[in-house]
Amino acid sequence: MTKTLLPLTQSIDTRLSQIEDQEAFDLVVIGSGGAGFSAALNATIDGARVLLVERMAHVGGTTALSASTSWVPGTKRGLAVNPEDTPERVATFLNNAVGDRSDPKLRQVFIDNGPLAIAKLEDHTALQFQVRPLHPDYLSELEGSVLKGRAIEPQPFDGKLLGPNLPLVLNPIPEFTVLGGMMVDRDDIFHLMRLTETWQSFSYSVRIIVRHFLDKLLHPRSTRLVMGNAMIARMLYSYIERKGLLVTQTEVTQLIQNGNAIEGVVLQQPLPNGEKTQRTIHSRGGVVMASGGFNRHPTRRAAMLPRSNASWCPVGHGNSGSAQDLALKAGGQLGTGGLSHAFWAPVSIRRRADGTTAAFPHFVMDRGKPGMIAVDGQGLRYLNESTSYHLFALAMQTHDRNVPSVPTWLVCDASALKRYGLGMIRPGGKGLKPFLTDG
Repeated sequence: MTKTLLPLTQSIDTRLSQIEDQEAFDLVVIGSGGAGFSAALNATIDGARVLLVERMAHVGGTTALSASTSWVPGTKRGLAVNPEDTPERVATFLNNAVGDRSDPKLRQVFIDNGPLAIAKLEDHTALQFQVRPLHPDYLSELEGSVLKGRAIEPQPFDGKLLGPNLPLVLNPIPEFTVLGGMMVDRDDIFHLMRLTETWQSFSYSVRIIVRHFLDKLLHPRSTRLVMGNAMIARMLYSYIERKGLLVTQTEVTQLIQNGNAIEGVVLQQPLPNGEKTQRTIHSRGGVVMASGGFNRHPTRRAAMLPRSNASWCPVGHGNSGSAQDLALKAGGQLGTGGLSHAFWAPVSIRRRADGTTAAFPHFVMDRGKPGMIAVDGQGLRYLNESTSYHLFALAMQTHDRNVPSVPTWLVCDASALKRYGLGMIRPGGKGLKPFLTDG
């Protein structure tokens, strides 16, 4: 989309009562993360009348809390960075990485259509991506891997364009921000760490810091959005602009089934007086289930992830798995073939001032950097610190069967701590006292 974006002036109505009972839509989408919004936006681009249902008060789910980097080979922006990449090379990489754990025909559909899906969103919505000049495939030792061009991430977004709808976007993880709520991406971190070293970094840093403090004076939250917040805000902007309907704080209580087809949903939304609005909604094009994982499911997590603690999980709080229960009851099945039932990352935890638990994912900023090693409960190094965060956490659990390694300890020297930080400890070497007090 090349047109100039104008600020929205009207708040979208998120009440279920705006919809008539027994009303019909072309498509109903459950969940307002990146997957749900993508499905909803694609349908609106094709002219469909869409209802997007979110059970929480804010949109975005785990996507809004994440870096929102997507692995989609062959995009126009990716090929501009790495013109030598080919679909055949991508297929070779996926064959080596996944093997017989998924259908090769489905992988080929992804290779063929992934770039088209991204182009469709970029051409018709406010969602715009960028590609880093260096972002290796995680399994870079495999044949077919590349060092750049396949990972795409959302461009920063001016939240003021959402107007009164900005508060709908779920706030980022506080520990992923600085200066009391300023979101930062890797460009920002690069310049902030060099603030006193170059004029370019100084001017860049001053510009985003001044904007942040002006935001704190004039707005309920920071308006310079990056990473996952930028993706969700861009999608929300276009969904509102395209006249999509959205209901929040709305639970799916039933899937309307006709044989093997799902033809609608029953929705409930609580009212301030304790009563509930209920609507039966019909969908001519079925129901897209994009409601997230089962991280906070009361029984499924215990059964499928018995050795993990839900408080260590930094994902969206709406991931209760309740919609999965409905899908399974209707004949759906959970996928098989993955290395695990979850997508993992090592995290460090700390008690916040308000009593809640902060879980900080160790993605790329610290554990794989020079001067840092990871050791088990016996003080022995047992893995490659720079492996992908998913494989890192799987290795922790595998090793823990024989030697205590949950938790694993990240050990660093003073110079590494000052240069890279360590989890919630910021680079620069300052502000250590509260962490030392914690022990």
